[in-house]
Amino acid sequence: MWQYHRRALAALWCVISLWWSPPALSQACCGPPTVSLAGAERGVDPTAPLTISVSYSFTHFTRTANGTATIPDPLGRRALSHLWRAEAELVLHPGWSVLVSLPLTFKERRLQIDTLAEVYRAAGLGDAMALLKHDLSPRSLLSPWSIALGTGFKAPTGPSDLERNGVRLPRDIQPGTGTWEALAWGLIAATSSDALFSLVLSTMVRVPLHANALGYQTGTELQALLVGNWLDCPATWLLPGLALRLRMTTPDYLNGQPFPATGGIWVDVLPALTVLAEPFAARLQGTVPVFRRTRGPQLVHTWGITAESRWSPKP
Repeated sequence: MWQYHRRALAALWCVISLWWSPPALSQACCGPPTVSLAGAERGVDPTAPLTISVSYSFTHFTRTANGTATIPDPLGRRALSHLWRAEAELVLHPGWSVLVSLPLTFKERRLQIDTLAEVYRAAGLGDAMALLKHDLSPRSLLSPWSIALGTGFKAPTGPSDLERNGVRLPRDIQPGTGTWEALAWGLIAATSSDALFSLVLSTMVRVPLHANALGYQTGTELQALLVGNWLDCPATWLLPGLALRLRMTTPDYLNGQPFPATGGIWVDVLPALTVLAEPFAARLQGTVPVFRRTRGPQLVHTWGITAESRWSPKP
């Protein structure tokens, strides 16, 4: 009987663990998150017809990299990013759901050359995301695995033409990108036979469909997140987790030509603690960069933190 209950708990936690995801990092230097895996870390949960979440993320950029090497920044650049995100997921039909994500951003970039300093700031609504998901898993709570696929789009809801004193702010400071982009998503999750841990792999591809009004187009992006969760924690209300995030982007383009110092590979470790108090859940997560390979000199993140709360009332 205990083994049966442990398997049921493990399967339930597989569903719960799919809830949590870190926000995406920015393209190139401290720019707006163009898309996020947030909310896409779960399949279609038929026991929660509606899920609402809010999150806050802070990311700090204090180093400059060229390839894999850290280099002195000739402009003395430093940057930070605040991201608030509101999300809702609605089950439309057994096995089908739609996720809508709306970000609000504030970004700041500082430059220091000798005694001359310049600060760029911008805040506003970011680019919204919608994702239609379909669950291909066996219709059994005790199934040791699950799989889901999805497709969607990112809409240019955020402004990309903010100005200061009549001069347009840098592209990476703008809250939005000014472009429509197509999204493809996939997820697979599995629970160990002894129900001690679970593994979740989630991937998303973002493909820009056109350039913005200035002829600028962000690169194609792949995000992959591998999450491990300890299911047998003595404190049953506390769920530790550890994730590895891979992000790869191709160069941005300006009028059809590759733009300098854009694109690269980033790998982060994401330790997290989740507290459950149904129908609520709360998570605190850190961001620790472990590898990067940039295309040209780019300002890169050095640490980050995310706090998230989620409400999923049962039917």
